[in-house]
Amino acid sequence: MRRAAPLPVRDGLGPARVRLHGGPVLAELESRFGEQARAKVLGGEVVCADGVAVTGTTVLPPGAHVYFYRELRDEVPVPFDIPVLYRDDDIVVVDKPHFLATMPRGSHVAQTALVRLRRELDLQELSPAHRLDRLTAGVLLFTTRREIRGAYQTLFARGLVE
Repeated sequence: MRRAAPLPVRDGLGPARVRLHGGPVLAELESRFGEQARAKVLGGEVVCADGVAVTGTTVLPPGAHVYFYRELRDEVPVPFDIPVLYRDDDIVVVDKPHFLATMPRGSHVAQTALVRLRRELDLQELSPAHRLDRLTAGVLLFTTRREIRGAYQTLFARGLVE
């Protein structure tokens, strides 16, 4: 089971999780992501899985993970609303429009159903129970709490939802 990130959701977006090759973290992140990553490490903005801030001298083994908030690029706004069809304490059901990705990935981060709904509904633990691709419009179900997420995702994974 995947552990929760040591940093909370911020402005609708969780932290980036980076698997390391191993060795000095500052050097690896700088070589992979450039000067912005170096500044984040030196500014105390990168943390280990236990929540401890990475320093300029931190060395971690291969396969270890660090977390930080990525800088968001400008994105083309998807000019469609996301109508809420149903909402209770456990789930939110929406009508996802065409051209809106379900989850952040690649160049689509803030303009995704997940991030927009987290911001609009102020539900930081909101998570999709299934996905629709970016070009597909349709009904999308989100869970509101981590403790119920797995049950709903399992229903979709087993094809038990009609």
